[in-house]
Amino acid sequence: MIEWLIIGGGIHGTYLANLLAHLPGGGHDQVRILDPHETLLSVWQRNTANCGMAFLRSPATHNIDRPILSLYRFAKTRQGRPHAAFIPPYNRPSRELFQRHAQHVIAVNRLDRLHVRARAQSIRREGRILIVETSGPTLRARRVLLALGMGEQPCWPSWAHRLKRRGARIGHIFDPGFERRDWRHAERTVVLGGGITAVQTAMKLSAESAGHVHLLARHALRESQFDFNPCWIGPKCLRPFYRTRYDQRRTTIDQARIPGSLPIEVLQEWRQVSQGSRLQFTEAECRGAVAADGGLRLDTSNGPIEADQVILATGFHNRRPGGAFIDRLIQEFALRCNPCGYPIVDTDLRWAEDIYATGPLAELQLGPCARNIVGARNAGRHLLHGLGFDRLAHAGQ
Repeated sequence: MIEWLIIGGGIHGTYLANLLAHLPGGGHDQVRILDPHETLLSVWQRNTANCGMAFLRSPATHNIDRPILSLYRFAKTRQGRPHAAFIPPYNRPSRELFQRHAQHVIAVNRLDRLHVRARAQSIRREGRILIVETSGPTLRARRVLLALGMGEQPCWPSWAHRLKRRGARIGHIFDPGFERRDWRHAERTVVLGGGITAVQTAMKLSAESAGHVHLLARHALRESQFDFNPCWIGPKCLRPFYRTRYDQRRTTIDQARIPGSLPIEVLQEWRQVSQGSRLQFTEAECRGAVAADGGLRLDTSNGPIEADQVILATGFHNRRPGGAFIDRLIQEFALRCNPCGYPIVDTDLRWAEDIYATGPLAELQLGPCARNIVGARNAGRHLLHGLGFDRLAHAGQ
């Protein structure tokens, strides 16, 4: 039996495994990370590579190591120096530097040895022990931390699903099997979406292929340095949020987020590269599409658009992650949920006795930053406070 089983090996699961494995009286033999992917952070690495991300939207202090300045220190080492690149404001690191630092943290802290490659299927209680049935081994843990992200539920418009089933060349940038290099050879590509992922994908494809790339968005390209106001990281905005009833917090979170926006350097790059004839932007609503002349004809509010292929950069479904596994867990343990379906967790992120949540599943407690890297660091402070490690909760932060 182990003390902590973390379900999910993304940013949250990896950071919190690193934190929990170093608690006094604990150790690596007391923590495991259950995740079906080949390596930790696999989904993050694939998604950021596919869209051509150059620099993170988050500052360098938002990283997966315990010391807040760890990424800066790594950038000065022999391994990090060749990839040390930061961009203003807030010294945001390059994707390459962040990724290499993350792999360094995983290797130095032996987090890869904690990885159990399987998918959680159900949880039941036997006395004080939680029995977790998986697609692989059965695991026994004193506590379970749910660190499920949104990565397995890309948002597909219904018309796109129908055409995909009929053989049309339509893919989502966040689909598990999507590889951008497989989409470089079409003469006419439409990228659907108006946020940073869509814009970066369109620019990258245009640079890599000889075809025409058409970015289609239902709103104008708009600038915002972050996808939420930074006040939500700390007490300025969170203190009044905690005084709000749970049934009102969903509205607050949705209003605080800034989806479909671009940091200034991405917007400036778009304005520069879109001057050419092979990259085009149209502001219009896509109402559907039909197969036509061996390709697709998109029906938009600004007239039809012809394409050989469509790449969706439409983000993720906002429904509660975890699917049937979380549905069974709620039923088995009679867990509390908000009307929006998301968990109601305590201030220490406890959803039930010995069952904790982080990331999107804890956003009614963590606020609008819950899904971000800084949300993982904030979750760590909540957990450590609840476990009685207040001193460690602020050390290195």
